[in-house]
Amino acid sequence: MAMQVEENVPLAPLTTFCIGGPARHFARVQNIKEIVRALSFAKEKALKVLILGGGSNVLISDAGFDGLVIKIEMTGVERDGETLIAEAGENWDALVERAVQEGLWGIENLSGIPGTVGAAPIQNIGAYGSEIKDTLAWVEAFDTQSGQVVRLQNSECGFGYRTSRFKKESSRFVVLRAAFKLNKNGAPNASYKDLAGISRSNLDEIRAKVLAIRAGKFPDLQKEGTAGSFFLNPVVSAQKAAELVRKYPGFPNFPAENGVKLSLAWALDNVLQVKGLSVGGARVYEKQPLCIAASRGSSASDVAGLAKKVSQLVQDEFKIIIEPEVKIIN
Repeated sequence: MAMQVEENVPLAPLTTFCIGGPARHFARVQNIKEIVRALSFAKEKALKVLILGGGSNVLISDAGFDGLVIKIEMTGVERDGETLIAEAGENWDALVERAVQEGLWGIENLSGIPGTVGAAPIQNIGAYGSEIKDTLAWVEAFDTQSGQVVRLQNSECGFGYRTSRFKKESSRFVVLRAAFKLNKNGAPNASYKDLAGISRSNLDEIRAKVLAIRAGKFPDLQKEGTAGSFFLNPVVSAQKAAELVRKYPGFPNFPAENGVKLSLAWALDNVLQVKGLSVGGARVYEKQPLCIAASRGSSASDVAGLAKKVSQLVQDEFKIIIEPEVKIIN
């Protein structure tokens, strides 16, 4: 079945928020040829392009997207020694499950994160002391500048806290597949406080524990919409961090690449007490204040309005600007 460009396709069902208007043009792609065709179609018609994977990190406006949405649907996983190579459209958690079943250590702490393999390096997804950059060997991407498929090694990906070269140059690269260098003789990464006390457990136990922790922190996607953590933890200067810790004793903070990372969840919970704050059908989730939950039928403007309200409260109280982790598509 050749690629077809459809029109006015509803995007809400393709996102974990279950929110958003239609795509003016929409194409599902299953290989590089179809990607190239879809991109040429967009170029001919001078359309903006949105690449969509599992839709777990986007908030699409109620008006939808007035361009071409390219839905990545390439699938397949191969194993080469201790390396798993997965196509961009593969479900991320299914890849983690496979690694665990095959006794390969390295990505078990990233269990239960919704979305696709292709989005994982873009966002440098992380949880419980692990990040994609810890195990990623290389990413293959279509470089729209050169029109070639390129293979970027880990060191060429520009990884940072929830970011990468693919995120910074988002219109340049379309991720096609990624390879993860795992380890038969791994050891648990139990640096994260919620995982303390599992030092000698096996992979299955760690995965089960991570899934249980996540289930306790995030809404059930069967019942309501969310994109997980909506905000990034802010990174501030050492001076600013020291000032905040003096004013708010116990404010958790961690060394970061270019400053000090603050625990936004702690600030939202202990100082601003925003859990349950709502706008329309969107609310700050009761079990995890970084998370916005949206009841069915909520609008993107409810979510965006609530995010704005929370950002303003943080700015007024702490004099810091917070950024969304979720990509907001207007």
